[in-house]
Amino acid sequence: MVTDRKDKTPATGAADRILYRCLENGLSFKTTMGNVLTLTPPLIVTEAEMDKALSILEDAIAAESP
Repeated sequence: MVTDRKDKTPATGAADRILYRCLENGLSFKTTMGNVLTLTPPLIVTEAEMDKALSILEDAIAAESP
C-alpha cells in the first residue's frame, strides 16, 4: 500500500486499518514492512474460501477509498 504511486510513500496507516477491518470480518493475515499485505492461505484452500477471503479484502480496501 502506498499513498503516492510515483514516490511510493508507504501507507502504513491504511494497511493497518485494512488489516483490522479484515480481522473483524473473519480474515486473518499480516502486514510486512508496515505496508505490504501478506496473505498466506493453506495449501488446501477451496475456491469458495479464497473467493470469500478476497471479497473481505476487497471490501476493506474499498472502505479506505474516499
